Amino acid sequence: MPVSSHIVLWLALFTPAVGLAESLRMELPEHRVLSSSETESFEAALAEQLGVELGRSVQFGVSDGQVGVRVEASQQRGVTTYYRAVPAALVPTEAGPAAWADLREQSVCVSTASPYAPVLRERFGASPREYASSAHALIGLKLGECQAVVEDEALLTELATLPEWRRYKRLLPPLADAERQLRLTADQAGLQQEIDALVAQWSVDGRLAKLTQQWIDEVAFQAYVLADTLDCH
Repeated sequence: MPVSSHIVLWLALFTPAVGLAESLRMELPEHRVLSSSETESFEAALAEQLGVELGRSVQFGVSDGQVGVRVEASQQRGVTTYYRAVPAALVPTEAGPAAWADLREQSVCVSTASPYAPVLRERFGASPREYASSAHALIGLKLGECQAVVEDEALLTELATLPEWRRYKRLLPPLADAERQLRLTADQAGLQQEIDALVAQWSVDGRLAKLTQQWIDEVAFQAYVLADTLDCH
């Protein structure tokens, strides 16, 4: 698959704003949607783009008393939702689990602090096995360390079409009742209005969809690189 650049591509999607004001302080969630490594994620790229559009530098981490922006998850849909996280499962094409119920007492690969882990334990009796990122969790499946990898439906649907995943391209149905709507919540009303307006604009003109797709591609690429590294040893 083609090499993606998670820095150059997303910068090319937007026209940068000029001038810098007070820093935009962003608190990243422990579980990062579409994380491609231990330090890089879709949320971080989204925060950086907000900083560009608002003319602010970005600092990650918010302390008590500081004005900041945080990720909020809910089951209610809204116009300012930046990502719909719906869990699905990718399993071996042959001889893999045929249904979610088949994951009982089985090891399942997930990324660190995944919100899907409690669902797997409490609803299906599975044993989540955590990895540093989504890409690492995917490699855990290829290494046979688990019977399935549970991640966002959009990512797994894309992977299932790639030739390097032909042995692991079967998807268990997404769990629509476990969907999470992710929003950016600011501590200041004025800042919240600015963010809401930008996210709404990006949703309408397709820029948010492009950024999301870029990070799906980035996770897929990182998993490809990890797998290629393993094949060479």
